[in-house]
Amino acid sequence: MDVANISSELARISDSLPGSNKMRASLFNLILFTQKNERAAYIRTIAQKVIERFPSRVIFITVDKSNKENTLKASASVMSGAKGEFDIVCDLIEFEATAISQERIPFLILPHLIPDLPVYLVWAEDPIKENPLSYQLEKLATRLIFDSESTDDLAQFAASLIHHKNESNCDIADLNWARTENWRELIALTFHSPERLQQLKKAKTIKIIYNSKESPFFCHTKIQAIYLQGWIASQLEWPLKTIEGNSFHYANTTVELLPEINTALPPGAIISIDILTEDGDHFSFCRNKNIPEQILMISCDLEKCEIPSRYLFNKSQSGLSLVNEICQSGTSAHYLKLLNVLKCQKLH
Repeated sequence: MDVANISSELARISDSLPGSNKMRASLFNLILFTQKNERAAYIRTIAQKVIERFPSRVIFITVDKSNKENTLKASASVMSGAKGEFDIVCDLIEFEATAISQERIPFLILPHLIPDLPVYLVWAEDPIKENPLSYQLEKLATRLIFDSESTDDLAQFAASLIHHKNESNCDIADLNWARTENWRELIALTFHSPERLQQLKKAKTIKIIYNSKESPFFCHTKIQAIYLQGWIASQLEWPLKTIEGNSFHYANTTVELLPEINTALPPGAIISIDILTEDGDHFSFCRNKNIPEQILMISCDLEKCEIPSRYLFNKSQSGLSLVNEICQSGTSAHYLKLLNVLKCQKLH
């Protein structure tokens, strides 16, 4: 459709809703940007998960770099959100641009942002690769959401995110950081007491097993494991000595990241964590093979072994951590601390 007809098409759709059980709603503006490739469908699923929890006006932008023409396609429709007494529907405005026409996008989307509502920008491409469009869109944004899966250089990615935050003065987030939320909560709860925290500080070896099974959308499966070990180390202020392959050698602790193929879990998902301290204390956190959302927790010392317990990652909230990361306010202080550590490391 012609770009000039977007508003009239949305108005037509709005007029067709009265008398039905559907209601249009928007809590914020959600802009998603990605290249036109196989990952575009995955980015669209993120938008769907968001509006099922938080209705928003969605502006979905794809750029076809292989197309050398100066053309730009647009469409307007609705996406189904939450269901209840009234089914919520959200405006969906789509732009498909070429490498040449993408410079027009900021001017085209500006009239379609709902005033006085926050603007969340999901930039699904590698921020290391300079793209003038990213800085133009960031001027409109309240919160920037990146995906470290898009990068081949995690250290440069960390440095780039810090730069984007400083330049845009926006809150920042990362989808891979959000994917580790359940594990971070579990570790924090387990080692909450001063006694347990002292045991963790004396960790001699930590083994983190992650799902190395790749998909068309995910090939950097080690990132979540790197984030999790880096978060533990940065919070405990362990000085890094060397990195050898998948082993991180800190002053008194060695962390190993071990790949394992698991077809029941998403690529990169953490499968288990095993901690052994210098005093012989042993902590094990492992997914149940039959119920992956259930974590079996075992704690032992040299004299006794506590009764095993279970922790449940709520299956009904699968993907909810991504939604929370997108929609929460502020930038995680823990994530910023991690980025400042990672930007100085040589990660492969």
